[in-house]
Amino acid sequence: MRQITEKDLIAAIWGGAVLGGGGGADPKAGYELGKAALEEGQVLLASVDELDPQDTVVTASLVGSPKAGGMGPELSHYVEAFRLLEKVADIKAKAINTNECGGLATVNGWYQASRLGVPVVDAPCNGRAHPTGVMGSIGLHRDKSYVSRQAAVGRNARIYAEGDLEEASRMVRALSQSEGLVAVARNPVTAGYLKHNGAPGAISMCIDLGLAMADAIQRRLGFDPLVAECVGDVSKFDTEERLAGYCAANAAATFLKGVLLSVGTVGHVDIQVKGGFDIGEVSILSTNSQQAGQEVVRLTFMNEYLTCDVGTHTVFSFPDLISVIDAHTAWPVASANIREGMEVMVIGTSYENLILGQGMYDSELYKPLEEAIGRRFEAPKRQ
Repeated sequence: MRQITEKDLIAAIWGGAVLGGGGGADPKAGYELGKAALEEGQVLLASVDELDPQDTVVTASLVGSPKAGGMGPELSHYVEAFRLLEKVADIKAKAINTNECGGLATVNGWYQASRLGVPVVDAPCNGRAHPTGVMGSIGLHRDKSYVSRQAAVGRNARIYAEGDLEEASRMVRALSQSEGLVAVARNPVTAGYLKHNGAPGAISMCIDLGLAMADAIQRRLGFDPLVAECVGDVSKFDTEERLAGYCAANAAATFLKGVLLSVGTVGHVDIQVKGGFDIGEVSILSTNSQQAGQEVVRLTFMNEYLTCDVGTHTVFSFPDLISVIDAHTAWPVASANIREGMEVMVIGTSYENLILGQGMYDSELYKPLEEAIGRRFEAPKRQ
């Protein structure tokens, strides 16, 4: 097992924010949550092979829309969700995994694991962020005999839902519409099941991606960005304006075997909160060095960036990864926080370069995305 350090933590939330692809929650909140875990005790990251195949793994999740408002769960609520699940359903986690990768999502489960004295499993439900809860259900929605058990805790209310997976997820999502964001413990499975249906190695991938961006900045600009003062914004140490952002974006694109697609300025932003999701479209005015004038890059999103169009050509489409990086801060910009006038860089990579969970391979799960933005999606085939 790997004992997590503070530098690992910052690398994990930075790389996780890139893999969040516009979702995955706030990296500053992720740092606070992860730092609390380290202060509480040790955080041990275990590969799924280090667990007994019959060990019970419970998923930590954060559900809701950051744009919807509300202060989100308190620190204690993350643990209370697991306590509620244990009290009502008599389910005690031998290990904890996270639902997805993101600025907060990657480390969601670390504080709970530290408090409960169990390891974090390096096998999230998905190796990138995804809009709907069922996309992180690691194929359980297809098992009609599986009984979903979910405990959700917010500042004003908490619920325990048991039954059909999609119905239980809808109940949790409904609570999040009034709370903004809720901490969730859900869907216990065996480590053996998780190994074959989750995304083994994706947390390590987040850390390695964060380290790659940090190394690029340190080699070019001479400072270490893996310190608390740089979480969310490295600009105070950037002696050459916007160079750190370029270094981070280029390093991330290289690490992910993708492309740095666009450098430009955010133009029109259209965002609405519907059904607990941030849904909308953003245009980026990109200066193309190979031709005069500007080209427009259009992104659609449902929490996560879903499509990337250059002119009439769709370059990337979910579950491909599209990430927007602030040129000044060198950190990814969530869809809920993107604003007109921001200077950004857009990177993208094929889903083939990601570690995906089982939910990404089910075409039925893409229908809510299609209804939300009016585009068609094609689920990849599992190799």
